[in-house]
Amino acid sequence: MGHITLVTGGAKSGKSAFAEQLALQQGGRLAYIATGQACDAEMRERIARHRERRGEHWQTFEEPLHPARILVAQSATAEVFLLDSLTALVTNSILHAPLDWTNSPPASTLHSLEAKLHTEIAVLIEAVTHIPGHLIVVTDEVGCGVVPDNALARFFRDCLGESNQRLASQADEVWLVAAGLPLCLKPAGDLRGSGAPAPQSPF
Repeated sequence: MGHITLVTGGAKSGKSAFAEQLALQQGGRLAYIATGQACDAEMRERIARHRERRGEHWQTFEEPLHPARILVAQSATAEVFLLDSLTALVTNSILHAPLDWTNSPPASTLHSLEAKLHTEIAVLIEAVTHIPGHLIVVTDEVGCGVVPDNALARFFRDCLGESNQRLASQADEVWLVAAGLPLCLKPAGDLRGSGAPAPQSPF
């Protein structure tokens, strides 16, 4: 049975760099599951920076909607998987649905879309139970500011918050990164007991 680590934090908090450090500390073959899509120049530049920072030690797989497929397909070729990020996965899933957000979609439609997201999270968690490796997931905390002024942004905020909770409840350990400093919210007793060093801040 695999191991799940969730790393959360705000924008530019250092969470991705910290997650990469966690993966490297585990040892073994590394696989990066990219859910972000290069839809504009800014995103392409962000992706390029991440690739440069990771270096050549990683296999990279692009899967914007169904990352569990990569876990299953590559479970024999990698020991540590880094999914970056759950935020992009939720975004992709919402925008993939052909909805008119100029007017708030019916509640029944939103409930159906949210249920599909919950199913995708459940499939991801289930996939980890069938692999011997370690899954590290990067996500964002987006609900700490003002309430968004439009239906799409509010729905995204709520879906990501719920997805974070569902994954955190099943994760073996959960980290919050703020200003480059990691705080362990849910320690993994089996990791600490194995003699593995406690992860340190990459900064």
